[in-house]
Amino acid sequence: MKGWMLVAASLVAGSLLVARTVPASDDFGTGDRYATGDEYATSEPTGSDDTWTRVGWGCLTGLSNLVYVPAKLVYASLGGLTGGLALGLTGGDLNTAEAIWEPSLTGDYFLTPGMIQGEEPISFAGAPAVTSEPPPVDSPATGAPPDRRRDS
Repeated sequence: MKGWMLVAASLVAGSLLVARTVPASDDFGTGDRYATGDEYATSEPTGSDDTWTRVGWGCLTGLSNLVYVPAKLVYASLGGLTGGLALGLTGGDLNTAEAIWEPSLTGDYFLTPGMIQGEEPISFAGAPAVTSEPPPVDSPATGAPPDRRRDS
């Protein structure tokens, strides 16, 4: 029985190594090697460097999530419990509880390759609440200041 499993595993591994990647813009799934009849097919060969770069970033993202996700879940759980305790101990003051819940329960729970590459921001503790009202602005001076010079 072990022999058949080894043969099946090696066939699957071999087919994954031999399989050719197809770019998303290739409608026929055959690439430029074959005659597709597609006059818009690109003549440039697709390099495997891009594929392996994406695989590398994906692996790095997966490994980073092994540490990031448990840390975020612990932070969110403790924040949820602490916010609940704050709600009870302050006599139902929802503002205090939300001040704890918002940073701990919002934010990113998973990392993406864009975040790892620095293209997107990582929000572990959530974004601060944005007020809907604009901050008060000092009254601007209307018109030009008076001319204090006198022509003589």
